[in-house]
Amino acid sequence: MKKLLLAAAVTTLSLSAAQAAPTLYGKVNVSVDSYDDGKDDKVEVNSNASRLGVKGEEKLTEKLSAVYQAEWEIDVDGGDDVFKKRNIFAGLKWANLGTLKAGIMDTPFKDAASGYRDVFNDYAHADIKEMMYGEERVENVIGIETDPKLMGGLVFALQAQQGESTSSTVTYTDGARDSVGDGISTSLSYANKDLGLEGVISGNFKSIGDFAAVGISNAPADAIRVGASFDLGKIGATGLFLGAMWQTAEISDYLGTETYRNIEENAWLLSATYKLGNTPWSFKAQYQEADTDWTTATVTGDTSAKQWGIGADYKLNSQTKLFASAVQREWDNKRTSAGAATAIPNADESVYGLGMEIKF
Repeated sequence: MKKLLLAAAVTTLSLSAAQAAPTLYGKVNVSVDSYDDGKDDKVEVNSNASRLGVKGEEKLTEKLSAVYQAEWEIDVDGGDDVFKKRNIFAGLKWANLGTLKAGIMDTPFKDAASGYRDVFNDYAHADIKEMMYGEERVENVIGIETDPKLMGGLVFALQAQQGESTSSTVTYTDGARDSVGDGISTSLSYANKDLGLEGVISGNFKSIGDFAAVGISNAPADAIRVGASFDLGKIGATGLFLGAMWQTAEISDYLGTETYRNIEENAWLLSATYKLGNTPWSFKAQYQEADTDWTTATVTGDTSAKQWGIGADYKLNSQTKLFASAVQREWDNKRTSAGAATAIPNADESVYGLGMEIKF
């Protein structure tokens, strides 16, 4: 009997070992920020996209694996919603070919701003979503992404958004969004570490997003985003990275409560990151502009925004850092109504913060 139990235990351990254990990961990023929105000045404690997740990969055959991820944003500063959905999906991965996934995911368009391009990503009141279209995580999507080895460093990604995410508060000019692929987000990217180069071109086609300049959410739009980053250490400027991005977006298939007949945004940014030699210090700077033209049945307008920011990070170890940032944003709003030019009150915003980030 003891031999039988021992054999059963060994068999169970062998089966468990054959299955890859899921990985628990996350980060806590908390800052104390002095924020002035142009009307009021206040001090806030912010949880900057802190998160907790689990992910894994189970081998099915020699070349096929099942992949999964479940990630939530965690609010560590005392907000009402402690947990908020981030990327949650399941899929299949073919070795050296690509991955098919379904669930909730960042769009390829959003991913095009990652890395050394938007260096203030997830900072309170400083993220590019405060003034640019395209920073969406979309539900009910099916996506594919090729393996970098398949095309020599080129990666193609495509997401189809299913119409069950249709908003009950939005009117769509092309009828209900209840079909397969009502919105599409796609990208083609290339990375070469030897050259220190990353580049990407991405497109949205009736993909839902937010236009911050006019306060519209979940509006289908057509858009193009082009981005690149460069490691200047490859040409002798060790520790210096430059990033750039340009985009244009135009509303499509949408009639909101204000009956916007047209919204068109053009935006760009430049950024720089410098890692100071063999020290724990790194510094960053970013400048960006966005110009949005819009019309309703009786009013036309133009909203321009400019933002610049600087920051510094101090690494305590490979997973923990302290950081400081200073960001200012200016809004210039104008509209024409019934043939007369009237100025909407402009706003100047600023945020100065100190924080800490721990990854695990």
